[in-house]
Amino acid sequence: MSTNLNGNIYPVWGINSENQVFAVDANNAVHVLSDANFAEVIAISESGIVWAISGVPDPSSGSVLYFSTGDGKWTALTNVPGAVILTGGNADGAVYATEDGQIWTVNTIGEGEQIANIQDLQELDYGGGNLWAVFPEKPGGPACLQFTSASQVPAVWKPFAGSPSVSGISANYSGDCYAASDYNPMYYSQDGQSSNSAGSGANGSTLALTFKNTFYLLSTSADENGNKVMIWVDEKGGVFQDAGFQAIQVLASYYLPSS
Repeated sequence: MSTNLNGNIYPVWGINSENQVFAVDANNAVHVLSDANFAEVIAISESGIVWAISGVPDPSSGSVLYFSTGDGKWTALTNVPGAVILTGGNADGAVYATEDGQIWTVNTIGEGEQIANIQDLQELDYGGGNLWAVFPEKPGGPACLQFTSASQVPAVWKPFAGSPSVSGISANYSGDCYAASDYNPMYYSQDGQSSNSAGSGANGSTLALTFKNTFYLLSTSADENGNKVMIWVDEKGGVFQDAGFQAIQVLASYYLPSS
């Protein structure tokens, strides 16, 4: 099923302190695209479909998984179990995990398959044909960064070299991973071994990163309006600067600026 790329007219999405979904356009204007208390988690597929785990269930199904083309209109899926972790997927799809560790793919007509079952899964993100996750190598052990090809079913996970302890992960358009390590922004290559700093300007203050075609992070600096969002600027080797808005979750999109 193919859908238009309406979601891609916005470089970045977020959830604000009132649990509204919002998007920020190329002129840095904020557009609120849901009611208050709607969204708990959002994700975006490669085609621009925006997905949400919502605290507002669908009256007929109890569903908490919704999707939108980016126009502020949300459709509930009625035949999926409850999702607690969510990421976008390839084409129109998404990947979600349930409370008991089942990981499923899903598309906009509710079709999908189970690809893994992971106990103590902490985080999950898709990009560039890869899934990255944070969970223990062995039951009861420390959680670490792991990855797999999204096309491999069932998934075969590979721990990243050194089993780094990270949080706030994001897989970018090429399949590499970005994450916070000791509140510093870090890069982890899909070769499974190479890592490096992801840029200056946010060391010691990084909660989460988000990189699809655009690159942002959520800072520890916060007030009643949410956490400060920072944007990566390609100068001096890459530096994060204040993006001019706040959020409780920030989500870069597969944004293609008009030529």
